[in-house]
Amino acid sequence: MTHLAVSPDEERIYRAVLCAPGLGLEALALSCALDPDTLQPVVDRLEERGMIKIDRQQRLSATDAAVVVERLVEQRLAELQNELREVISSRHVASVLLKDQQDGVRNAVPAGVERIEGLDDVRARIDELTFFTHHELLSVQAKGVLSPAAIEATREVDLRCLRRGVEMRTVVRANALDDRLTADYLRELSSQGVRIRAADGPLERMLIFDRRTALVPIDPQDSSKGALVVHQAGMLSSLLALFERFWEGATSLDEERLSEIEQRVLRIMVKVDKDEAGARELNISVRTYRGHVAELMRRLGATSRVQGALAARERGWI
Repeated sequence: MTHLAVSPDEERIYRAVLCAPGLGLEALALSCALDPDTLQPVVDRLEERGMIKIDRQQRLSATDAAVVVERLVEQRLAELQNELREVISSRHVASVLLKDQQDGVRNAVPAGVERIEGLDDVRARIDELTFFTHHELLSVQAKGVLSPAAIEATREVDLRCLRRGVEMRTVVRANALDDRLTADYLRELSSQGVRIRAADGPLERMLIFDRRTALVPIDPQDSSKGALVVHQAGMLSSLLALFERFWEGATSLDEERLSEIEQRVLRIMVKVDKDEAGARELNISVRTYRGHVAELMRRLGATSRVQGALAARERGWI
C-alpha cells in the first residue's frame, strides 16, 4: 500500500487489526512482534487517518477495507493533481531559459547560418525550434521509409505541435507508402490534421519553422553529420520556394497510389473468395493478407468486399 502513502508498519498493523478485531494494544504488540513504544505512534497515525477505531476499553477495530482504500485513493489523487498543477505552472521557466539560450547562440555565431554537429545536438535543436513554433511547420522527408527509432523520435514532437494548433505540411517520398510502419505513421499524422503529400522525384531534406528559421542537413547523404540552421532572409526565401515546388508536384496522401503489394492484394481480393487462396497466390501469410485487406477496406470506406471492389473501380484503382 506504499503507493497509497501507507507505510509498511501502518499496513502491517492495519491488516492485523482487520484480521483480529477487538485486540488490545498489548495483544496487538505481541501479534505484530513490536514493543509498545514503537506500536503506539503507528496506531495514533492510523486512528488519525480513520483506518482504525479505539473504544473506551482500548480495543481496536478496523474501518471497512473498501472505505479505507477508496478514501486513500481519493487523497492520493488529490495530492497528485496538486503536484501536476505545480509542474504545469512551472513550464514558463523553460520558455524563459530557452529564450536566453537562443539569444546567447545568436550572439555567439555569425548572423544568418549556424552549424550544428552530431545527431544528439541536432535533435535537441529541433526540439527547441519546435517549442517556439506557433503558426506553421513545413517539412520534407527525403529518405522515404522511416525507421522505428525515427518514428518514435518525431512522434511526440509532431503531436506536441498539433496540440498547440500549429499548421503542418509534410512532403514525403512516394516509396514511404510501401513500408507498412511508415505508412501507418503518416496516416496517423494525417488523421490528426497534418497535410501530407507524396512525391516520386528527388527531394531535399528540410524543416522550416514559422517561415523564420530553417534546418537542412550538412550532408544530404548522411544526416548524422549535423545540420545548418538558417536565419538569413534570402536563403530562407529560396528554401520556402523549393518547398512549395515540392508541394505542388506531390500527390495528396488521401489520393496516393497504392503500393505494389496493395495493388496485388486488391486484384486478388476481387477475384478470390477465400483468404487462404489469396495469401497462397501472393506467397504471403494469411494474417498478412488479411491485414492488407482490412487496410484497403478502411481506406475505401467499405463494409464488404463487394462494396470495396466497386469503390476501388470508382477511384480507378482497378
